[in-house]
Amino acid sequence: MDEKVITFINDLIALDLACAAAYEVSAKACKDQEIRNKLLEFKGDHDRHVSELSEVVRDMGGEPIERIDAKGALIQGYTMLSSQEDRTAVLAMKGNEELSNNAYASALQANLPREIRAMVMRNFEDERRHMTWLRGAVIVRGWDVEQPEIRQLAEQVRKAA
Repeated sequence: MDEKVITFINDLIALDLACAAAYEVSAKACKDQEIRNKLLEFKGDHDRHVSELSEVVRDMGGEPIERIDAKGALIQGYTMLSSQEDRTAVLAMKGNEELSNNAYASALQANLPREIRAMVMRNFEDERRHMTWLRGAVIVRGWDVEQPEIRQLAEQVRKAA
């Protein structure tokens, strides 16, 4: 049993658990059915990552993480606060996916056994696909510019200071 590899994989499981929970929260905030369906599809990918990675940990003689940890609770809490409608749900998940993309990219730099590395690579490709779709949704819908209500609120804050 390689404790370092198990710890590494459990860290990915913890992040995937948090992302799956965050996608569920964000999907509930969406009115647009296309966006909701896509977020739920991505949640399914994270659920699959948890299942597959958990099996790897068990096969290595370890105990997989089964619940969201403190960092995951922060991710879920941030998503709950941020996801109020379609735009904010997508933007919140874009931020979360930046975390998971970076975590999987880092995992691929580690010295993982070949079969585990192949699984991590497949999961990383899912993460990249999620990010591509989220970025595209932001651009296509014109959400890549500061919203008027944000500018107005910022101006009110500046005047009050």
